[in-house]
Amino acid sequence: MSAPRLDAPAGVTITCTEPRLDGAAPSLLDRTCLWCGQAYLSPAPETEFCGSPCRKAFNNLRAMRGAELYDLFMALRHDRAVATAFKVWRALNRLAAGFRFEDRVERAGRRSWRHPGVILARRPYLGSDAPHVDLRRKAEG
Repeated sequence: MSAPRLDAPAGVTITCTEPRLDGAAPSLLDRTCLWCGQAYLSPAPETEFCGSPCRKAFNNLRAMRGAELYDLFMALRHDRAVATAFKVWRALNRLAAGFRFEDRVERAGRRSWRHPGVILARRPYLGSDAPHVDLRRKAEG
């Protein structure tokens, strides 16, 4: 269920129906959707989208763009000679520049990526000095 938008009709009060564990009335936070850029209200500070359609569109765009980035980055990281011969670093930068251009034209300049702090908070093992050890533990657990 999507959070209500700020542009409610005149005279309509927007309230949140999500219960809180402590029984208190939830407070609503002004948020901006990462996909459509519209303002909306949400009781949860971690929400990023005004609803499921925007969340799905954002993630579909990232998935569509990510496949080529993944292949090129893995070659850059693990097959350096081939990556150098094919100028993979240049290709990665051109892809990123093209994605940013699309964001400016098609998304009114809104970025199509999450803040690195959000990603690192979700996956703390990425900030480790020895991420391969943490990845093995994650796979075992």
